[in-house]
Amino acid sequence: MLRRLREWAAALAGLGVIGAAGGLLLAAWAPELRPFAVPTLAVSALLLALAGAASLGGLAQAVKGRRGRLSGVSLASVAAALAAAAALNALAGASGLSLDLTATRQFELAPQTAQALAALEQDVAVTGFAVESDERELRYRAVAEGLLRRFAQEAGGRLRYEFIDPEARPSAARSLGVTDSPALVFASPASESPVALGAETGAAGVSEQDLLTAILRVSRSRRHTVYFLTGHGERAVNDLRADGAGFGFAAAGLRSDGHRVETLDLARSMSVPGDASLLVIAAPAAPIPSEEERTIADWLDGGGQALLMAEPSAESRNALSGLLARWGIEAFPGAVVDPERSAPGDPRALTAQREQYPGGTEVTGGSVIAAPLGPTLFPWAAAFRPAPEAAARIERGEPLPVRFEPLVTTSPSAWAEGGGGGSGSPGTLTLHLLAQASAPFDPSAGQAFDPAGIRTRLAVFGDADFASNRHYREASNADLFLNTVNWLLRDEALIAVRPKQEVFRPLVLTAPEFNLARYVSWFLLPAAVAAGGVAAWRRRR
Repeated sequence: MLRRLREWAAALAGLGVIGAAGGLLLAAWAPELRPFAVPTLAVSALLLALAGAASLGGLAQAVKGRRGRLSGVSLASVAAALAAAAALNALAGASGLSLDLTATRQFELAPQTAQALAALEQDVAVTGFAVESDERELRYRAVAEGLLRRFAQEAGGRLRYEFIDPEARPSAARSLGVTDSPALVFASPASESPVALGAETGAAGVSEQDLLTAILRVSRSRRHTVYFLTGHGERAVNDLRADGAGFGFAAAGLRSDGHRVETLDLARSMSVPGDASLLVIAAPAAPIPSEEERTIADWLDGGGQALLMAEPSAESRNALSGLLARWGIEAFPGAVVDPERSAPGDPRALTAQREQYPGGTEVTGGSVIAAPLGPTLFPWAAAFRPAPEAAARIERGEPLPVRFEPLVTTSPSAWAEGGGGGSGSPGTLTLHLLAQASAPFDPSAGQAFDPAGIRTRLAVFGDADFASNRHYREASNADLFLNTVNWLLRDEALIAVRPKQEVFRPLVLTAPEFNLARYVSWFLLPAAVAAGGVAAWRRRR
């Protein structure tokens, strides 16, 4: 029997190695075939054990020989290196230390996230629900748990989390109102009700921004209310058509940031509600009556915030001209044409790149709005500038109660179609303008800006289409809209955290370089290995 085993030892060892490799591949890459992987690995282990038993004498002799001793030293060195790496990894995991060597710091939290977590004033408890027998939900849990671990480190004890299998503990899921998994539920003493975050975007869809937004929503006792003015042909917030001109998607984005969204008809109420944090006037197509305009102006004078969105049409500009003039702003007549930064074939469909977000003034303290942005698209836009009286005082160095900051500009080749008799002189124009004011602009007074008395924040956009349903999800349009709203609300912590971009670095070769790489890999390297083998064989001979 032993003699026969020795005769078949090589075959048994080969079958055992093949079976072990196949079993491991099945276990790693085909979870649905794991029931077959376990028996395969067991049979492979038995075959290898039989082969080892049959070759025990030869193995003992090989181990005692010179080659065996050298191989033992090599294996011991490899084992020591692996043990040291495992120990370092365990220590790093226990202490929370990590080192991100990716080009875009893909595995680090954004500075805005770390700052917001460090400033948490209330404890936040996160309960995750994922079925442990479901591969998709386990992947969701792995992504969420990795982010929450880093969040807890930055929160300084204010954040704790746990994961529960809803099939094992259904009562825990019911108590928090969870009917589907995977899901995350955020609770805090500052909030009357928990905030739930589901897996609508897929198993790997949990993002840093999703978690931060939910944490900030639940840890704050007060929610902002954003009112959209109606009654003058403004964009509707209940329009949810994907190709519509309404603001249904933008309103949904505001709600996901934790804000309430309401409409306001001043013809009925004749006053801005007391819970209003922000008033959005989205491209009115008809004049705003003087009584309503006075109501809005009085509310802004008392410390209100407004987002004014105009279109290049004369109706839209005229409807907002009174409110803009109160703060020393006027609109260029006509649409902006930019042959250098626009969509191919349409110089009125404007695009903005990183260098077109100037920022860097005291208004936003370094342009927190634009810092996370990528390119943005504006299908049809107007431009703004300080009114002539305000511009003259700025040029003379005289004080103003209003400070301006361009948010998005054109290229130097742009012009406004209505300027200068139908074709203005080329130059850099301001598409979106920010303003801070301690008092309205008065041409007859020399009042200076009072930093300690900032009461009003304005954002004036020369395009409303960019935030419409049709274009809201294009480029960085959604982030521009939401970031601006959160800046107006003084809620900079909610400003969008841009997802980490994976850097693609293609190896671009010319034809001669490609041929060189191909022939070296095909012929030179194999020939060098063969030559080394021949040299070693001759030396031994």
